Amino acid sequence: MRQAFQIVMTVCLLAAVMPAAGQYRADFVPPELEGIGIEQKLGAQIDLALPFRDERGQRVTLGELLADGKPAILTLNYYGCPSLCGLQLNGLLDAMKQMEWSAGEQFRIITVSFDPEESADLAAAKRDTYLAEYGRKGALSGWRFLTGSRTSIHALCRSVGFKYKWVRESGEWGHDAALIFLSPQGRVTRYIGGVAFEPEVLRLTLVEASAGKVGSLWDRIFLTCFHYDPASGRYKATAMRMMQVGGGTTALVLGGALLTLHLREAGRRRRAATTDTASGTSAA
Repeated sequence: MRQAFQIVMTVCLLAAVMPAAGQYRADFVPPELEGIGIEQKLGAQIDLALPFRDERGQRVTLGELLADGKPAILTLNYYGCPSLCGLQLNGLLDAMKQMEWSAGEQFRIITVSFDPEESADLAAAKRDTYLAEYGRKGALSGWRFLTGSRTSIHALCRSVGFKYKWVRESGEWGHDAALIFLSPQGRVTRYIGGVAFEPEVLRLTLVEASAGKVGSLWDRIFLTCFHYDPASGRYKATAMRMMQVGGGTTALVLGGALLTLHLREAGRRRRAATTDTASGTSAA
């Protein structure tokens, strides 16, 4: 990764000083970085039957971890990573510590090592480090650190578009970083890249992943009018949806007002009819 980073920086510098040379294409990818990246597969279904190993070395499937109906954040890392994985998990931890919601209560986190040589003991050590810093009740079951076979790892990574490879020159795994949000049924609902995350964006994305099973009515109304913008990393207003919701709200208000007027008029007529009947009876 260090060598790859140096290569990318060199290319960027050359592009800056020779903009007119026409020798650098914007889509150029250094050979060392080929086959590394994330292809977003929104709506993709992960295989819930894929077997992995938990922190105690016990067999567990992804379906078992999602069986309680909570949305989940999937992270793909390797526990011996010297840089990017730690930055991503630290960024996630920092955001989680600022949230009112807690892992294990409203949502789950599933961290999977894509290095098939890593052991359950290493996963347990990583879990203990992060949970001690997190300090929330219920997090022991809410944030899981898994290892697995090459077959299971490849199948999971392929299903979510996570591309990685071993870089022999640096002796490290080459990979990207993104939080992958899963519905309780194991469908990919959103990707958020980078290593720093806003707590409210995470919460709203979990509401979105849950299809309204967690969060408030206001959250669901908000998500009707706003959509996630990957470029800014924030939720932005959608004009058409706001107009639709506004129009629907106006229709409901007008409908309610008309119904109230109708009921009042019907009541007035009933009272008038009762009065007329009573007057006729008295006259007789």
